[in-house]
Amino acid sequence: MKSAVFHAFGDIDVIRIVDVEIPATGESEVLVRVRAAAVNPKDTFIRKGRFAALTGSGFPMRTGFDFSGEVGHVGSGLTGYKEGDPVYGMLDGWEGGTCAEYLVVKPHQLSIKPTNLSFEEAAALPLVSLTALQALRDEAHIKSGFHVCINGAAGGVGSMAVQIAKCFDATVTAISSRQNHKFLRDLGANRCIDYHDTDITSSQERFDIFFDVFGNQLFDNVRPILAPKGVWVSTVLRPEVGEAVERTRDSKGQCARLVIVRADREDLNQVRQWAEAGLIRPVIQQVFPLADIAAAHRQQESKHTRGKLVVTIP
Repeated sequence: MKSAVFHAFGDIDVIRIVDVEIPATGESEVLVRVRAAAVNPKDTFIRKGRFAALTGSGFPMRTGFDFSGEVGHVGSGLTGYKEGDPVYGMLDGWEGGTCAEYLVVKPHQLSIKPTNLSFEEAAALPLVSLTALQALRDEAHIKSGFHVCINGAAGGVGSMAVQIAKCFDATVTAISSRQNHKFLRDLGANRCIDYHDTDITSSQERFDIFFDVFGNQLFDNVRPILAPKGVWVSTVLRPEVGEAVERTRDSKGQCARLVIVRADREDLNQVRQWAEAGLIRPVIQQVFPLADIAAAHRQQESKHTRGKLVVTIP
């Protein structure tokens, strides 16, 4: 089968499309014939070696964490799926592999694909939607009526966070460049702020949740605009974030939290229900064939992607 791999950490030119064996399916695993995958910042960071302490250096490494496709084989110890079922999902941890013709996954890493979405659309959902859901629900304990600010709202996680916050009946302020404001209002944002014109941390705002998707607003800078029990949530795994989380771990007031997304079948089921009800929709900027995965990585690294980048598997 064809698979995107890299044999050393480095720039985009280390990615290769190679022939590898179709992976064996364990008793409690599912073999998926992948139809589409997605590219995330996580993929480019791993390729560059930024998370080498977590990934190790066992090359070749495969890339990709989101997928959609069809069940090709079901392990003998697993029920609930049959060959040909349309599915979607994401991989846990730091070992990628969805940018390939076939993929073996655990039961908690997949669910039935939303019926109203194409394979490309479904592949754009898992990692960003579960990141947003787990950040807002599990880390920030979102409730109806909360005032939520999303910094970096036009990207993959940000655009999904706007929609999921509205599913919880929150009031959403989206921070992005002005050119994305109409797009974000169409997704449900109540108000949009251009970061070029306004320093949100110097305003008189008070937010119950400040979701820093972009990663340039540290907790101490945001505290003046948090409600007395407000929560700042980051997606960025770096020392300053970890220090703020540890410092406020037992706080009864303002606190910092870090979301590390995990695959969860029930969360994938929830996302499917919202998608089929028309409450959320995938946002795709561009679709690439697997042969052009380097171009997808290049666009991801530009930091100017609206929504997601998807790779189709021939």
